[in-house]
Amino acid sequence: MADTSEHALGHDGDSRRDFLKILTVAAGVVGAGAVAWPFIDALGPDAEGTAAAHLIVNVSGIPENSAITVTWNGLPIYIRKLTPQQIADTQAVALTALVDPATFNSRVKPGYDSYVVVVGLNTGAPCALEGNNPSDPRGPFDGWISPCDGSVYDPLGRVRGGPAAKNLTIPTLKFINDAQIQFG
Repeated sequence: MADTSEHALGHDGDSRRDFLKILTVAAGVVGAGAVAWPFIDALGPDAEGTAAAHLIVNVSGIPENSAITVTWNGLPIYIRKLTPQQIADTQAVALTALVDPATFNSRVKPGYDSYVVVVGLNTGAPCALEGNNPSDPRGPFDGWISPCDGSVYDPLGRVRGGPAAKNLTIPTLKFINDAQIQFG
């Protein structure tokens, strides 16, 4: 009988050992998850980062022939509202007269052709452009000029002179409605 009770105790000891192994492994998995979660959570954007990535700007208060500057993704974004005369003048420019040919329709969003939205950095020597503030000089084409290298842009952000060879960049955007632009 002693053999039977030892065998029974041995079997009972194996069950306890198996249970303790499972319990230890489960506790280790839970502990690893608890340690890893803050690192995984930190990889995702916070509410402020998400809002900045999808910036919404109200453009309803921009008067014709005026502009505002906003910052998106660390870049100065220039939003200008064109006059009917500026629209007509820029549409009449022959593409052969442009350093980096681009049509009027490729520089504005369909249905919102009075608004031009560009990254306000010279495409030659990188620096902020003049022409967005009312007191700034706009150059001979009524657009923007670079104080760094003298590059000149028209109101659509097309390069018209100077060492710059590329038009101003158009950021990723969409019009939510007649008054709001969303970036990102």
